[in-house]
Amino acid sequence: MVLYPRTIRPGRKLRLLDELRPYLNQMPVNDLTASFALVVVLLVIRFVAGHAIRRRSDAAPHLQRRWIATIRNLLFFLGLIGLVLIWAPQLRTFAISLTAVAVAIVVATKELILCFSGAFMRASSRAFTVGDWIEVAGIRGEVVDHNIFTTTIHEFAPGSFNYTGRTAVLPNSMFLSQPMRNDSQTREFAYNSFSLTIDPYVDVFGYRQEIEAIVSDRYEPFRAEAAKANRTIERRHSVDLMDALSRVDFRTSDLGKYSIEIAVFCSTQLAESLKNDITCAVMSYLHKHVERHRENESEAEENPVGSHKPRPSS
Repeated sequence: MVLYPRTIRPGRKLRLLDELRPYLNQMPVNDLTASFALVVVLLVIRFVAGHAIRRRSDAAPHLQRRWIATIRNLLFFLGLIGLVLIWAPQLRTFAISLTAVAVAIVVATKELILCFSGAFMRASSRAFTVGDWIEVAGIRGEVVDHNIFTTTIHEFAPGSFNYTGRTAVLPNSMFLSQPMRNDSQTREFAYNSFSLTIDPYVDVFGYRQEIEAIVSDRYEPFRAEAAKANRTIERRHSVDLMDALSRVDFRTSDLGKYSIEIAVFCSTQLAESLKNDITCAVMSYLHKHVERHRENESEAEENPVGSHKPRPSS
């Protein structure tokens, strides 16, 4: 069976046009045209600005991401305001018809409203921007992007400044309920704190001076640069920081073990290597002297006081 395309008679076409004409006349053609033109202009500006920023090889990558995110968010707000102004008469009529369901809409979009409020709080307080190091709810990392709903960060490994390779997307509503810490003031130099846990049979308190000398010796090559950076941060941000010195504290843990708390002010790029150097030096020293102490105790048990070994006969 052969199917032929269905043809519409001229009279039927005219009837269809007559039926659609009231709807076509009600469509706000001018508003649609203005909205389309606004969106096209903003997209062109965003493309040109992003291309120009990426071509600047003298700017650091985190600065480029910061500029791109700022321009994108600014253009988004300008577009939002422009669309509201263009469609204001239609929105007024539409809002009147939605009065009965306004409460339901607010409840349904509660999380989005909280995210928008968190973004407004961040922008108004200037809590952080792209490129800053922040910590929220135990998640530390560098901010690589943010918008009115979410903030994207590259995660740091726990207790270090090394990237894990993972990306965390945080809803902006977290900033309304969770405390946020900004570590950007100490981006280049920071206080690196770590602890060494020792079994209680090792008398670490008896080696206090030796351990402090080891930490001070390993930290000495970085002391002058750290002190200069410390003064620069205090002058630039008008804050008071602790002196750029190495500190060693002795404590006990909840499990009944000894803990050596070490803190040094150093470059974030060298923090891990300095931490490993100090850890290896301290643990090697304790291991060597503990083994020697055990050998002395073994010899004392084998040769108690007042006894003597018989001399071998010639």
